[in-house]
Amino acid sequence: MTPDAKIDWVEVATGKRQRLCRRAALRLYSGELWSDIRLVLGRIEPGEIPEGYLPNNVVVIHLGAPLPCEVYWSGRGWRTERLLPNSVQVYPAGMPYAARWHRSVEFMLVEIGHDLIAAVVGRDASDRRREFCPVMGAEDRFITHTVLALGEDLRAGSPAGPLYGESLGSALVAHLLRRHTACKQDSDHSGPMSKETVARLMRYIGDNLEGNLSLRDLADLVEMNVYQLVRSFKHSTGMPPHQYVLRERIVRAKALLGNQSLSITEVALRSGFGSHSHFATAFHRMTNVTPRAYRNAVV
Repeated sequence: MTPDAKIDWVEVATGKRQRLCRRAALRLYSGELWSDIRLVLGRIEPGEIPEGYLPNNVVVIHLGAPLPCEVYWSGRGWRTERLLPNSVQVYPAGMPYAARWHRSVEFMLVEIGHDLIAAVVGRDASDRRREFCPVMGAEDRFITHTVLALGEDLRAGSPAGPLYGESLGSALVAHLLRRHTACKQDSDHSGPMSKETVARLMRYIGDNLEGNLSLRDLADLVEMNVYQLVRSFKHSTGMPPHQYVLRERIVRAKALLGNQSLSITEVALRSGFGSHSHFATAFHRMTNVTPRAYRNAVV
């Protein structure tokens, strides 16, 4: 069954809210895995989108061969654009646009929620900072690599849980704020955290490894925005939060594997992995052995 990608779009003429990807053949959809980020990988046949707007900001990577298309932006009229492989499109929230294309399109789309932008910007920033500029067919390697990395994490089953995807999403938003807004984000001055702050975060992570740890929770704990948290944590520990959490989950899993009364699935869940398969993949990547082989070697 084709998943329902809950990416909304509103038609200007009728005010009707519809699913943006309702006619696309979807191969990947992140759903609610990450907080305020949704990713879609799909293919759509030749067609058009009448004038409408997106309630949330959307970034699209064109994955196929060079593609001519016609795009209408409010205030700029119709233009013919040529989308090259891995080129970037940015559709700002609330800005009317329309498009038509005459060949099938392979795309990877990321929807960015307003709450994530607010979390990256910080509570004291003005609303102007949150308005992205429209972009069509640009080369921006950071955006392309970040969106493709989100897709790879989703394909791999997100072995670090939502933290890695949310870290990538925060970095994507910070880059968009620096490069694709009229009002640029202030230079980042994130430095190392105090030892007490690092210890507080590590205790919280250790106490909540079984749960669904999120960057927003960690940032709120130490009163930072999520972008500052990621950078400061890496300054202080030598690794971003998602890598630290994954390492700690593997450490816990190794200890639990010594208890033969626990099934491999129980070990996975108690270590914070969503399923046996995701746990097995992450464990093998970190240790070069399967969980069962590790258990047989140490018991």
